[in-house]
Amino acid sequence: MKIKIVLLMVLLGSLLFSGCAGRAGLGISFVGQLPSEGTALIVQDATRQLVELYPPGRTSLHLLVPEQVDAFSQSFENSLRKQGFTLSPRGDVVVSYVLDALQDVTPPAWYLQLKITESARSTTLARTYSAAGKPIAGFSCLKTGGESNE
Repeated sequence: MKIKIVLLMVLLGSLLFSGCAGRAGLGISFVGQLPSEGTALIVQDATRQLVELYPPGRTSLHLLVPEQVDAFSQSFENSLRKQGFTLSPRGDVVVSYVLDALQDVTPPAWYLQLKITESARSTTLARTYSAAGKPIAGFSCLKTGGESNE
């Protein structure tokens, strides 16, 4: 009888935890309090990076948006749609992002991180911007999982 209970507990536990495995580690999206003047340029830059990585007309994105409503997230979503991406909770490519001000930096600067996940591969792109939304440096890129051509 004890063996049956233990087996039942193991089976239930594995069923419960396997439901989370497909989307584990994707992160969440966050946008901090930012001045609005540079947002449009950062949206254009982030969209351009996704267009370089994926064909818009053939790629379905699952965009993880923050719980709070913000101008960047709405503009980013609209920009991706205008480029031809399909946005769907069932998208093949999951995109989350963080956009926030860097602390204790003069002059003020922003930081954007895009985390792009598909299948077993993950790519994290990061870039800093001036308060006017102009890139300060190139994108850094970190790829994990899957096979890489580089």
